[in-house]
Amino acid sequence: MTLPEFIEKINADLQNEWTHLQFYLYHAGAVTGLHAEEYREFLFDAAKSELEHVMQFTHRLFGLNHKMPNTDGHSFPKYTHIGDILAHAIQMETEVADNYAKRINELDALAGAHPTVAAYLTIFYENQLEDSYEDCEKMRRIMADI
Repeated sequence: MTLPEFIEKINADLQNEWTHLQFYLYHAGAVTGLHAEEYREFLFDAAKSELEHVMQFTHRLFGLNHKMPNTDGHSFPKYTHIGDILAHAIQMETEVADNYAKRINELDALAGAHPTVAAYLTIFYENQLEDSYEDCEKMRRIMADI
């Protein structure tokens, strides 16, 4: 794999982060039910966290001289019930955590030609993996009471 090919994968990961930001922000407003206020706050905080991820990925791409980072996400289903929202959020976060683990393995192929970039991006993706994995754990615990 070449560095430009890997940069395109980073850009695809950025698109997923945009999707998460939009998903959590939309559902912070859409959630209904007895505990909607608490869930609204939780989902809004999740959106703020995703905004940070969007910025981190965008900075990485510009730092790697990518001229056109993604600025929008994928479409996503719309829900009002917190159980549906969390189930989909867990699915999204699990998918990106798996992607980040895959990216870490893929960086081995870049280490020969770009050792510093590969080492830096490994740390970057390890941090992203940790955040997504912990988000999944947190939401699974919340789902236990729904």
